[in-house]
Amino acid sequence: MPAENNHRLDIPTWPLESEAVRVALATVYENGDWGRYSGEMSEQLCDRLSQRFATQQVTLTSSGTIAVELALRGLGVGPDDEVILSAYDFPGNFRAIEAIGARPVLVDVVQGRWVLNASQLGSAVTEKTAAVICSHLHGDICPIQEVFAAVDRENIAVLEDVCQAPGALANGFTLGTQADAAVLSFGGSKLLTAGRGGAVLSNDAQVHQRIKVFGERGNLAFPMSELQAAVVCPQLDVLDEQNEKRL
Repeated sequence: MPAENNHRLDIPTWPLESEAVRVALATVYENGDWGRYSGEMSEQLCDRLSQRFATQQVTLTSSGTIAVELALRGLGVGPDDEVILSAYDFPGNFRAIEAIGARPVLVDVVQGRWVLNASQLGSAVTEKTAAVICSHLHGDICPIQEVFAAVDRENIAVLEDVCQAPGALANGFTLGTQADAAVLSFGGSKLLTAGRGGAVLSNDAQVHQRIKVFGERGNLAFPMSELQAAVVCPQLDVLDEQNEKRL
């Protein structure tokens, strides 16, 4: 008989139980907002994210992948443009680039790490390059200052994917506050989670307006529900604490 395996990983269930989340859900149910596309909780979540990430424009979305697509559209990326990203990245990011008719251009990761190697950007940039996606993955932080130094910021946008690292700090800055736009995901197992949902953050009013034009085609095409917004809001109160537990 095979030997018994006593080396099991003790991985806690996520998300953790939360009385604040339970109360928020009950409140939205009792006041009837649970059936709306957007309402008080969506507005509150936008305000909370704006304060937390020092950003003027917040667009809630149905997922992190849709947030990436909308952010790229907002940044002016379109058909035949090129978008540079790490060869190791979340698959949805590749699909978001393809969804807008652009072409993914891959660069290697930093050796022994999970993030884009900024030293390779010089050979990857062409006259068609419109944006670079910097993803912070598995607790590793993309060297975004090195990315800024390696590209022409006047003509190439930088998009931060903070889906796996909300609230994390690097060089004294909160991730998602320095690039032209940033995206969050509230998908299952994320630090901030509602099962589904996402957001685009930007300080550029034109970026926000382009997203609004595409995303509100007579109706909210990619909405996040009031129930989801209600779930995320109280999690922001304990984000730093949750980061410590997750680490």
